[in-house]
Amino acid sequence: MSTSPFDPLNSFEADYFDGQSSARHAVRVEVDEHSIRIRGEAVALNVARADVNVSPRLGSTPIRIVLPLGGLLVTPDYERVAALLGMPASKSLAHRLESRPRTVLVSLAGLVVAGWLAYVYGVPWAAREVAQRLPAGVESELSTEGLEGMDKVVFKPSSLTPERQAELRASFAAISRTAGVPATLQFRDGGWIGANAFAIPGSIVIVTDQLVDLLDDDEQVMAVLSHELGHVRNHHTTRMILQDSMVALLATMVLGDVSAVASLATTIPTILLHTGYSRDFEREADQFAFALLKQTGRSPRLFAQALTTLQDESKRDHSSTCPVPRDKSADQAKKPDGDGKDKATANEASNLGYLASHPDTAERIQAAEDAARQ
Repeated sequence: MSTSPFDPLNSFEADYFDGQSSARHAVRVEVDEHSIRIRGEAVALNVARADVNVSPRLGSTPIRIVLPLGGLLVTPDYERVAALLGMPASKSLAHRLESRPRTVLVSLAGLVVAGWLAYVYGVPWAAREVAQRLPAGVESELSTEGLEGMDKVVFKPSSLTPERQAELRASFAAISRTAGVPATLQFRDGGWIGANAFAIPGSIVIVTDQLVDLLDDDEQVMAVLSHELGHVRNHHTTRMILQDSMVALLATMVLGDVSAVASLATTIPTILLHTGYSRDFEREADQFAFALLKQTGRSPRLFAQALTTLQDESKRDHSSTCPVPRDKSADQAKKPDGDGKDKATANEASNLGYLASHPDTAERIQAAEDAARQ
């Protein structure tokens, strides 16, 4: 038997809190069959063992022993407390996870995979569902504000004659009726973006004067516009806006706040000119165009011919803007042109034509040729 007032085998050190103040007292706790003794400077307590409550351990945190009248013992000596007072099984998920590091690692890996799947598949699905259910007024607001922004930054008024516009609108109205996709055709001078066509929310398709002038005939123009009708039919621009803004998508899905979508109208120029559609959206719009062209008695080869012409034009623009050795001519090229714009900037922007936001041109031309042969 030890001569010490405390049996070292039946005791442990702890911090004591009386529950009345934040003062911490270093104490030694001895446990016997019926009671525990707590001794320290200005502390002398005897507590019935039955009145002591050991809290389940949480991970590697210190053990908390609750005493009557709000007192508390805190000690890191897990093994001694478990041996003397017993340790209740933790029902905490955090404790079970901390006790199983492998489970934690597997869980983290699962979260990473789940996040990736949600981003790759969940976000596009949610954007599609929201876009298909947006009120018509929201898409109209998107188109109005988005087009105003593009007119300020990109477009100029069309120089096509009213008669020429009327001819193209009549042909476009015919294919729109056949497709069952009510849409409006508008004309703009593309300015520095050149030959191009866009579909924007609100069932509006925009075609630039440069594209109309570049293509060989109106049938090729209608082939390009058939593709844009595919974007209208599937709400591709609205879906791109939603996919690029998780906040607006979540606000619309969870809270039903469609105003969050309308506020993103200013992003339309950026999405159309720089981000472009995804490959899946392009393939979907292409397949729609091929079917519509056949349905109206035209060949998908018209679309292939239009893409070839646009590709050749893009190559010519690129070759004309290749870097040259720095000399006086290069400095001269950087001086503002007649419109007050930097020629170097204009040259770079000229490469943002129709194909800039429509990837894999060779693949798409081949797909159109294959559709024509089927």
